[in-house]
Amino acid sequence: MRKNISVDEAVDEILKSARLLSCEKVFLYHAVNRVIAEDVVSSVNIPPLNNSAMDGYALKYEDTLTASKANPVKIKIVGEAPAGKIFDREIKRGEAVKIMTGGVIPLGADAVLRREDVEEHKRFIKIFSPVKKGQDIREKGEDIKENDIIVKRGIPVSSACVGVLASIGRSFVNVYRKPVVTVMVTGDEIADIDEPFSKGKIKNSNGFTLTSLLKAAGCYVRQTAIVRDNETALISAIEANKNSDVILSTGGVSMGDYDFVKDVVSNQGFEPVFWKVRVKPGRPLFFARGDSCLYFGIPGNPVSVMTTFYNFVLPAIRKMQGFDNVFFRETYAVLKESIKRKESRSEFIRGILEEVNGELYVSSTGPQGSGILTSMLAANCFIVFDEGKSLSEKGEKVKVRVFEPNFYFV
Repeated sequence: MRKNISVDEAVDEILKSARLLSCEKVFLYHAVNRVIAEDVVSSVNIPPLNNSAMDGYALKYEDTLTASKANPVKIKIVGEAPAGKIFDREIKRGEAVKIMTGGVIPLGADAVLRREDVEEHKRFIKIFSPVKKGQDIREKGEDIKENDIIVKRGIPVSSACVGVLASIGRSFVNVYRKPVVTVMVTGDEIADIDEPFSKGKIKNSNGFTLTSLLKAAGCYVRQTAIVRDNETALISAIEANKNSDVILSTGGVSMGDYDFVKDVVSNQGFEPVFWKVRVKPGRPLFFARGDSCLYFGIPGNPVSVMTTFYNFVLPAIRKMQGFDNVFFRETYAVLKESIKRKESRSEFIRGILEEVNGELYVSSTGPQGSGILTSMLAANCFIVFDEGKSLSEKGEKVKVRVFEPNFYFV
C-alpha cells in the first residue's frame, strides 16, 4: 500500500481501478443523464416523406414564374392536405392543394406558398410573386436518414437525445447501469437524525450528505448505515455489502485507537492501494479495491467528506457510468484576497466565484476548518492550489473547479 501520495497520483490509482459497468435496457424516460451503451441506428427516415414547413398551398413552382402584383396568377384549389392525411392524387399544372404544417406534399407539387403571401378565395388563390422550387418543403430524411447512426455509444442522454430517440420509435435504449453504492458512517458518537440531542453525540449529517450527492450523481444507494466503533460491526457491514460497486465509509481512517477501517478492509479480501494524500482537507483518505467493488475510506469531518467525494470519488463513479468527462469544469479567476498555505501539500479552498464586468473573480468562503460545513453551503467552487507554493497574492489568477449549483464537467 502506498502512503502519503500526491492528489494526481491518488486520482490516477482510483481511475485505473474504476471499471466500466455492464449495460441494461431501460425505458426512454429513465435513460436521462445515463450514458448510451450502443450505437443507435435509425430504421426510418425523418421526416418519413416530404412535408410542408408552413401553412399554405402546395403547387408547382412553374405556375408562379410570371406572377407579379400587376399581373397575379390565379390557381385552382383542388383539395386539402392536413397533417396526418395524404392527398390521394397527383396535382396538375394550374392546381394547388391547401396544406398545413407537417402535411405530406402531394405528388406533383414541388413548392409551398405561405397563406399570408396569397389572396385566398373559396375555389382559387391569387399569387403575386414567384416562388422557388423546393420552397418551404422539408425533404424526406432531411433530419435523419434510414441507417444513419443518430446517437453514438458513450453519449450522455439529454432531453434532446430523448426526443430524437422517440422520433424514430425507440421506447427502450441500452445504457450503462447505475452504480450500486453503500454508505457506512462509522463512530459511537453518531446519532440518527431523529434522535434527541445529547452530550457527546453528533447528528448523522455525513450519511445524508453522501446519499444526496450519490443520488445527484445517478447512483443507486443500497444502504446508509451507522456502524459502531468495533471490528465485529464493521466486518459484518462490509461482508453484507461486498456485492456493491462502491462502499463509502466515513471516519475510522486516522491514527486513533478506534480507527479499524484499514485493517478490517484489508482482511476482507480488498487490496489496499493507498492511505493518506498530500491534500487539505481529506489527508487520511484510504482507498482499496476488491474483485468487483471499490472501497473509499473517507475522513469523518463533514467538509472532508464533501471535498473528498467531489475530487476523488465522483470521478470514479462517472467513469464507471461511461462518461468521458469525469472532472469538474476548471477555469481561472482573479483572487480577491491573499491566501497562505503549506507548500508541501495541495489544498482545496471553498470559494465563491463571481463575474464582474466580464471578468471572473474568486474569494474564499471564510474560515476553512474541516468541520465548518456551512462553508460548503456558501461555496460554488474550489480554489485549487497545487503543491509547491505557499502564498498566492491578491490579484493573482488562480485555478478554480466549479461544482454548484449543478455538477459542471469538462
